[in-house]
Amino acid sequence: MNKKDIGQKIKEFRNRKGLTQAELAEAVHMHEKQISRIEAGVHFPTFDNFVKILEILDVGLKDFDIPKPQEDLRQKALRIITQADNRDLIFYTPVLEALQKCIKKTNKH
Repeated sequence: MNKKDIGQKIKEFRNRKGLTQAELAEAVHMHEKQISRIEAGVHFPTFDNFVKILEILDVGLKDFDIPKPQEDLRQKALRIITQADNRDLIFYTPVLEALQKCIKKTNKH
């Protein structure tokens, strides 16, 4: 999904929840302009803000209709990991763990 698709989905979920951009921004501790830019597809939300937005809107990643990874994506990810040196793996591991935790948490909704 690109910035525009993610922004449109966030806007759709926000409207379904009956929230204004200002109300969502306040709940997520962001500026209203940041929400506006995300919904317009100008910016991606940060990882932390994306998780907060999902929680406030009571939606999960499954609600974004993210296509199931194709085998070539799996192979690409495995290639990146297997070619990484120890310094890279030290960085990759907590990022992957955080993503996995977020995905599990959002899939429970």
